[in-house]
Amino acid sequence: MINMQNYWYSPAYVIYMAEELAKIYGQAIIDRDTVFQRVGEMKGSAILSLAMNKVDGHRYFMQASQEEFPDVFTLYQEEIVGKNVDTKYQTVEVVEYRPMMQKGVAEFILDSKLINPKKAYDEQTIIVCYIRKFGTFIDFNDLYEKLKSQKFKPTNVYIVGNIMGADNLFQVTQVWPVIHHEAIDYVERTKAYPLPHKMFFKKGVSKKLDYKVGSTSLKTNSYEVFNLNEEEVKKKYGKK
Repeated sequence: MINMQNYWYSPAYVIYMAEELAKIYGQAIIDRDTVFQRVGEMKGSAILSLAMNKVDGHRYFMQASQEEFPDVFTLYQEEIVGKNVDTKYQTVEVVEYRPMMQKGVAEFILDSKLINPKKAYDEQTIIVCYIRKFGTFIDFNDLYEKLKSQKFKPTNVYIVGNIMGADNLFQVTQVWPVIHHEAIDYVERTKAYPLPHKMFFKKGVSKKLDYKVGSTSLKTNSYEVFNLNEEEVKKKYGKK
């Protein structure tokens, strides 16, 4: 369930906070310890949101889920008529394709999310496969045909992966219901992302967008962004 009492963060801020945690604990620990699982899920979703912002111009905000499903909530607002606005919410499920994976990407996405009998995602759930296995090659046409041969409910499936040889470049590919590629320099897009990076939103409020109202000054707290228990994590790794 979405918690409207919690802050919503821009994808730029989420990426920045993920990097702050990596400075403290090291990327290897962030990737390995399941206590940090939401960090990878939020970062993958944030990169997707940056790409979507590039395409549609919407200003996306994010919130880590506090429950098993979904992994991430996102929202954006758009003006409809006059001063009215419509707030669009999305549920995002992220699956990470890691070095130990033996299946191809298409089979992995299908088995882990799309046709897994233990998963019951609706049409509106966005599925994101975050590629963490270096050197992964994807034949997108073949992947699309494999998805096409199955029946599943989610109507938006994406793959997010770092472009080899370019640390700042990511390719975000929509693989269902159509194939569409967007290459983004996530560092530059993060720097250019519009303020504010942290806001409260209220459901059912339709008025002209004003991002200054309700925004707050930033207070760096990576643990809050990813719903981490700061005291427990610091104690586990001997941090003050």
